[in-house]
Amino acid sequence: MAPMGPKKGAIGNNRGTRNTPASTSKASTRGGISKRQSTRAAKIDRDGDFSMEPSVTTNSSQSHPRRPKTVAAPPGPITRSSTRNPRPTAKAQQIIQRVINGDTSQVSSRTRGSLRDNIVPTVTLKVEGLKASRAASNQGGGLKELLVFLERKAQSIEQIQRHIRIRKSQMRGDFVYITASKEDAQEILKVNNFTFAGAALHITEAPEGIPNRDSTPLSSTALEIKEQLRGVLSSRYDVNSKLLDLSTLGEDPCLNQMGFFSGESTPEKLFRALMAVCDGLFKTAQAKRDAVVSISLAGNNVDDVVQVMALADTFPDIANLDLSRNQFKDLKALQKWRHRLRSLETLLLNDNPIEIASPNYKAEMVTWFPKLLNLSGTQVRTPEQVAAAVAASRPKPIPQSGPDFRDIGGVGESFVTDFLSMYDTDRRSLAAKYYDEQSTFSIAINTQSPHAPNVPLPTWGSYIRFSRNHTKINHPPARQQRLFTGVNQIQALWQQLPPTHHPNLPTQLDKYLVDCHPIHGLADPAGHNPQGVDGMIMTIHGEFEDQEPGTTKTAKRSFSRTFVLGPGAPGRNPVRVVSDMLSLQAFKHIPTPKQTTAENQPKEQMLLELCKQTRMTPEYSRFCLDGANWNYDQALASFHEKKAQLPPEAFVTVM
Repeated sequence: MAPMGPKKGAIGNNRGTRNTPASTSKASTRGGISKRQSTRAAKIDRDGDFSMEPSVTTNSSQSHPRRPKTVAAPPGPITRSSTRNPRPTAKAQQIIQRVINGDTSQVSSRTRGSLRDNIVPTVTLKVEGLKASRAASNQGGGLKELLVFLERKAQSIEQIQRHIRIRKSQMRGDFVYITASKEDAQEILKVNNFTFAGAALHITEAPEGIPNRDSTPLSSTALEIKEQLRGVLSSRYDVNSKLLDLSTLGEDPCLNQMGFFSGESTPEKLFRALMAVCDGLFKTAQAKRDAVVSISLAGNNVDDVVQVMALADTFPDIANLDLSRNQFKDLKALQKWRHRLRSLETLLLNDNPIEIASPNYKAEMVTWFPKLLNLSGTQVRTPEQVAAAVAASRPKPIPQSGPDFRDIGGVGESFVTDFLSMYDTDRRSLAAKYYDEQSTFSIAINTQSPHAPNVPLPTWGSYIRFSRNHTKINHPPARQQRLFTGVNQIQALWQQLPPTHHPNLPTQLDKYLVDCHPIHGLADPAGHNPQGVDGMIMTIHGEFEDQEPGTTKTAKRSFSRTFVLGPGAPGRNPVRVVSDMLSLQAFKHIPTPKQTTAENQPKEQMLLELCKQTRMTPEYSRFCLDGANWNYDQALASFHEKKAQLPPEAFVTVM
C-alpha cells in the first residue's frame, strides 16, 4: 500500500442536492396549510450499488379531475398500500406491448424515462485519483464529492443543456468505477486529466465492467511500489540457506528513498506490505515452506510482536527466527505468538531488555513452542525429546482385549444366534417373540464415522428419517418421536427398513464382537419382586449387507446393537427385550482383539470354571481365587466352607 499523504480539511460540496433543478422553491414560512415536502432516501439497485438515477414523479396539475392520481414507477417489485389492483388504461397496455415486442419508436419520452435502465446501453468507466486527493479524508472517502465534480465538469465543458447522470458507482481499491449512458460517458471521458482536490484524475473505459472484490487491480503507483518491494526482498533473500534477512530495515537506502520511515507511513505498514508481497510470490503453502526456513528481524527496534504480527500469518511454519537487538522488555510483548509458530526450532532474543528484566523467561517460552530446541543460544530440548513428545501427542487406538462374554445358562448365546437369523428372515415373528408393550427400540445413524477405504460409502436415505442420533436431534419432542415403544410400533418400523443379511454367527465368529454380562434391578414383569430382578446387557459389534428398496443394489455397513434382556412376563417367552438400541455407520473392519498372554490364560479359564461350578458372579469368583492365591482347588474348598455366609448378590439368578 502506498503511504498516504497528509490529510487536510474536507472539500465542501458547492451545491445542495444532485440531480435536482437549481431553482427549487422554498417552503412557505406563512401560516396555513401547505403540502408536506417528501424526502426520499438514497436509491439502491438490485446489485446493492448506489444508483444515481432520479426518481420519476408525476405533476399533480396534469392529473385528471375525475380519476385518482397515478405515479409512474420504475421497473421492479411494486408495493401497494391498498389491496385493490389498479386497472391499466388502454394506452398503457399498448405501450407495454410495444416495449415487449421491441418497438419503442412511438413510446413517449416520459415513458422512455421510466424504462430507461432496460433500454439505453450503458458504459463503465474507471476513475483513478480519488485516493490521492484531499477529498479522500472526507466522510465516505470523498466519493460523493467526486461524482458531483464529474457530472458538473462533464456538463460544462461543451455547455450542453441536458443533465449528465452517473447511474452507479463503486470503489474498488485505488479506483472508482462509474456507470453512465453511452452519450453521458463520452462527456465524462473529456474530464480526463482534470485536477480534483489537488490530484489529477485519469479516466478510461472499463470494457470488462466492475471487477469482483477479489480481482481489484492496483493503480500504477501501487504497482510501482510493489515492484520496488519485490526488489528489496530479492536482495535480502539467500537461496542457499533459505534465509530471508529483514534485519535493520530502517537503514535500507531503497526503503528510505520510498519514504517508508517518514511522514504518516509507519514501519508497521511497511512490514505488512512486505508480507503481502511475499505471500503473492508463492502459489502454495508447501512452496512457501520449502523456500523460506529462516527469517531475521534483528535490529528493527521492535518492542511488541503486534508490530510484526503479519510474519506469523505469512510464514507460520518457519523453523528459525532471529529477534535479537530489538526492544522486547517482557513476556507480555511476545504473548501474541504464544499459540503460533508451532514449528519453531531456534529463537534468538539476545540483546533485548527481557534478558535483564525477566531472566527466567526461557522456562516459560519453552512451553510456548513445542519443537523449540535452541533459545538464545542455549539448548532447551534434544531432538529425541521433541520426537517423543510428538509421538505421545498422537491419539492411540483403545486396545481391544477381546469380548467379555459372561453368559448365564446359555441364555445370551441362544438369544443372539436366534435374533440375527430371524431379523434377516422374519422380523415380524421376531418382534412378537422377544418384545412386549413396554419394549423400546431406537436407531442412530453416524455419517461421520471412519470407514474402510476400499468399500464404497453407502447412502442413508432409508434410515436417516428414523435416526435418533442425539448429536443431530437436539429437541426433546423430536427425540421422543423417534423412540419406538411396544411391539406394534417396532414391527411397523422394521417393515420400513431395508432387508438385511448378517454373516452366520457360529461359522463366521471373527466378523463379530459380542459382550455380555449380568445386571441387576430390572423391573419384574410379574410384579412379585419390588426390588427388581436380574437380567443381562449384551452388545454386538458386526456387519451386514442390506438392499436398497426397489433395486438390487446392496451396501455393506457396520453396526453396534445393545440389548437389555430381562425375564419375560408369565405366559410369554421366558426372555424379553427391555431395550434395543441400534447404531449404524459406514463399514469398517472390526479391530483385532489383543491376544491373551499364556500367563493370563490359566487364570481366565479358572475364573470361568469357578463361575460355572459355583454359580457365583465373576466378581465374587475373582475374590475367591485371589484369596486362594489362584489355587483352584483351594478356592473351591473355600467357597463350600463360606457359601452360607455369602450374600444373595454373590450369585447369578437364572432367568
